[in-house]
Amino acid sequence: MEKRNSNSKDDRQVPRYFVAKQNTILMRISGECDNNLNTLRLGMLVEAVQDLGDSVLKVRVIDTTGSEVWCGTEWRCHKFDLIAVSPEVWKFLPAVSVPQERIRLAIHKRLCEELMSLAVNDTVWYCANPQGCSKYLAIIKYIGPVPQLGQGYYYGLDLLEGEESSKTSLLSKEYFLSNHSEGRFASLSNIFPLKPGGPTGLAKTDKNLFIKNDTGNNYTNDKKKSILDSTPLVLLERFINFDDNKNNNRDQRSLSKEYLQSVKTITHENDSNVTKTTATHEHKWSSDIESNLYSDIEGTLGHMSPLDCSNTPEKNENKKNGRTENSDLIVGSNVKVLLDSDVHYGVIRWIGTPPGITPGKLMAAVELDDSHPSGTDGTYKDVRYFHCRPYRAVFTDLDQCSRCDTMAKIDDPTPSISTDNFGNMESSVIVGMVRPISVKGNLESICGKYRGIQGHHNSCYLDATLFSMFTFTSVFDNLLFRPPNEKDCPQYEEVQRVLREEIVNPLRKNMFVRADRVMKLRTLLEKLSSVSGLTSEEKDPEEFLTSLVAQILNAEPFLKLSSGQDAYHYQLFVEKDDHLNLPTVQQLLEQSFLTSNIRLKEVPSCLIIQMPRFGKSFKMYQKIQPTLLLDVTDIIEDSPRQCTVCGKLAEFECKECYGQCGAGLESTAFCLQCLETVHQHERRTNHEPKKLVVPMEFAILQEHCPVPRLYLELSAVVCIETSHYVCFVKCGSGSEASWCFFDSMADRKGEQNGYNIPEMVPCPDFPYWLSEEGGNYLTELTDDRHLPEHAKRLLCDAYMCMYQSPDVMMYK
Repeated sequence: MEKRNSNSKDDRQVPRYFVAKQNTILMRISGECDNNLNTLRLGMLVEAVQDLGDSVLKVRVIDTTGSEVWCGTEWRCHKFDLIAVSPEVWKFLPAVSVPQERIRLAIHKRLCEELMSLAVNDTVWYCANPQGCSKYLAIIKYIGPVPQLGQGYYYGLDLLEGEESSKTSLLSKEYFLSNHSEGRFASLSNIFPLKPGGPTGLAKTDKNLFIKNDTGNNYTNDKKKSILDSTPLVLLERFINFDDNKNNNRDQRSLSKEYLQSVKTITHENDSNVTKTTATHEHKWSSDIESNLYSDIEGTLGHMSPLDCSNTPEKNENKKNGRTENSDLIVGSNVKVLLDSDVHYGVIRWIGTPPGITPGKLMAAVELDDSHPSGTDGTYKDVRYFHCRPYRAVFTDLDQCSRCDTMAKIDDPTPSISTDNFGNMESSVIVGMVRPISVKGNLESICGKYRGIQGHHNSCYLDATLFSMFTFTSVFDNLLFRPPNEKDCPQYEEVQRVLREEIVNPLRKNMFVRADRVMKLRTLLEKLSSVSGLTSEEKDPEEFLTSLVAQILNAEPFLKLSSGQDAYHYQLFVEKDDHLNLPTVQQLLEQSFLTSNIRLKEVPSCLIIQMPRFGKSFKMYQKIQPTLLLDVTDIIEDSPRQCTVCGKLAEFECKECYGQCGAGLESTAFCLQCLETVHQHERRTNHEPKKLVVPMEFAILQEHCPVPRLYLELSAVVCIETSHYVCFVKCGSGSEASWCFFDSMADRKGEQNGYNIPEMVPCPDFPYWLSEEGGNYLTELTDDRHLPEHAKRLLCDAYMCMYQSPDVMMYK
């Protein structure tokens, strides 16, 4: 753990020391360990050895438990699973035994900077339990390693107050002399910088305030007011966490009396001078305290986090005259919370800024009176903030909470529609294998309201994607049935089961999936993947695919590129052609592959293409026409191609001829004879054609076999308008299959306490809008407002097109 030269090349490339912020699977690179895979657990210490690129590090794991698995072994780890810490802080972390405390320290850089500036003889706050209420003043007597206690650096402390006994008092005598109490050792998580205002303060105060001076006099009288100034926040921190069995709404008078009594007892019992001073100030303070104390607690203490020691009041934004806009809400307040347009009642158990949230943005942890599908047992992103029953804790913006008297819950005349059943629609768990829906006859018989996946809490990105992937096609069914292997996460089978038995099977059998079933999947994804906000925030389909398909289900990539890369979807990167009024997906795909100079190594069973648009608003083209039958012949590496002139087997490719002897990538392929003829033209004499690789078996039979064309058929189009995703889905295979439009939030029952109603609608005109005739009509149309509703959403709002190969699907 020695400190490296700060000017070394490796340190400039990548931070060296880290803490694991979540459980993740590591792959062994080298070492004598027999395990090729092992689980790096939350809070473990990691030392980077080398930056391997693409956000991957070669690391060593510093295991304080002494496990031989990690000893002398190097592992492959992603940066997004780690939190960087400074070399100075790193020395102290092995002594911190609680994983969540290591993460807290790693995240709060400012707090750590203050802690690292502490020196021997400085006065600090000592907390035996960082999540508890008891805090004592102490003087640092020693900073350094204590091998008898284990790895890492410790603080040797001399307590100025408190009667707490120490198990390390005997050992402490070997390292320092304690004058006021039994000596003890503490880890970094038990120490807080001193500041008038409480233990969460970050500025240092005069350490002589609390210790005897060199002449032997007791605590100096001129500092006594500072003692009183610093007392309230400390002693009243007990009110941050309310006991479930106690009344959370204590009146101001009883609270003030407790405060005054606490002021009397903070000073040293043997210091009569301080006792007198306290009594002198008591009368002066009592009148002010009676009127101001409760508001002080609301405005200051109510926003402190028992786990977030950097979340000091002065860091919070939106202040008005020293108080926050939400100063009427404190821990213990009865509130009503707006969740997915539904009102729920509960009690605030914590207020603060969790790790990973924008600094200054306050969130509230609310224990609800009833359960909620997105609720937890008091944890948020694997960090516990309080304890409650499962599905009762929700973490939301403080702005989403408003004060509510207990009687208001009883007297509220608003009819309540239970969110536990989302409209009393049945959504059972169906085990086994259910085949995709096969539409025979009238499509309208399976369409209508309460069809598809019910939307809830910004879930439309996921609803539309899942509906497109599984309702009418089996191209993605391998995700549902692949057996687990050693590379999969421990929760792999649970995620797969929820997807298969609670979403896909009910969708295919009953044509309806209730929102709480989907929320179960979203909660798992939130916990297990690197994509945050999947249970509440607006996301894009590719983020969902990354989370579910790539990271958790660990599926084989759908696309294998000639560059050696793999991918699950293909983003179109093209330069805008101002001459194209209505580009097709076929044109844009070929242009993108030409520009990128890549090919697909094989025909994929599915091809997900993301349109050339960035974010939810910017679109490169106002309208794009999806291609019903996508010709991929010329983007498959080493696949037989036709000569663009004569149609025979092509032997050469000239990319510089793109668009000169035909359209698209097909115009770049030539047989030898046509190549020579075409390049006799003076404009093409400087071209540099390249020879194509022709499969030998086809070269032998070329005189007897026409060059085949390879096609993928369009199966779904996911669209976005503003921030809402919907989809068009092909209800079967073949050119005669019908199309439907699906919206998971097409209608709503009730207002604040209501729920969304999904709907499927037949789209008989869908093929026309994608035909040549429809394209000609669209090209002449100058005002998109004249388009029918579904045509406008299809052509103007296309976000992602899904293609499939029925032939390749048979072998996957």
